[in-house]
Amino acid sequence: MKPNCKICKMKLCGTTTIGPKGQIVIPKEARDILKLSPGDSVTLVLKDDTALAIIKNENIQELFDYIKAEWIKLEN
Repeated sequence: MKPNCKICKMKLCGTTTIGPKGQIVIPKEARDILKLSPGDSVTLVLKDDTALAIIKNENIQELFDYIKAEWIKLEN
């Protein structure tokens, strides 16, 4: 069983290795959860030197809306 974080909804979906051309393979479990198919475009979201997320580009507006809502909460 892989560790999960139910409070923050994080899930470990496997590991991968960077190939000689700098490419990675996204593990099947992660591709299935994110509904990624060959040819889909994704965005990597980074904080400092830590990867935070791989987001399917068609869902980028959802991420923006979430960030905006959280920012508003911090301002209040």
